[in-house]
Amino acid sequence: MNKLQKGLGLSVLALLGACSNDTPGCADDDTTDLLREIVEEHFLESAYGRQLRPMVEYSIRGVRTEAHDEKLDSYQCSATLTFHLTSNPSGPAQKHDIEYEVHSIEDPDADFEISYTGIKEGILKAAMAKGMGWK
Repeated sequence: MNKLQKGLGLSVLALLGACSNDTPGCADDDTTDLLREIVEEHFLESAYGRQLRPMVEYSIRGVRTEAHDEKLDSYQCSATLTFHLTSNPSGPAQKHDIEYEVHSIEDPDADFEISYTGIKEGILKAAMAKGMGWK
């Protein structure tokens, strides 16, 4: 699968300064911390994201390991990105499924990278819901 030619908003980021040589799993703190950084970056990328960010809290829930390739030291993962309005935290949530892969890399500055789909689309979905009266 050529990630760049698919045009699905697939992106790759490397975690800098990681301490271990083992690739973290789907639900490891290093992985979920980097996913949160990725979500924050996507909020800042667009006008609708920057406008929406102060109005919502989000969480990454239901993290699942879909596959683990021990030979390649990689994980295929999925989770649900859940958004709540800060003005109504117990109100209805907007949810969007995301998929991501965690790979080990040979880089002096990083131990692993994450490729992912669905985060940008989840933020857009929440922004559209807000524009349509989500309360």
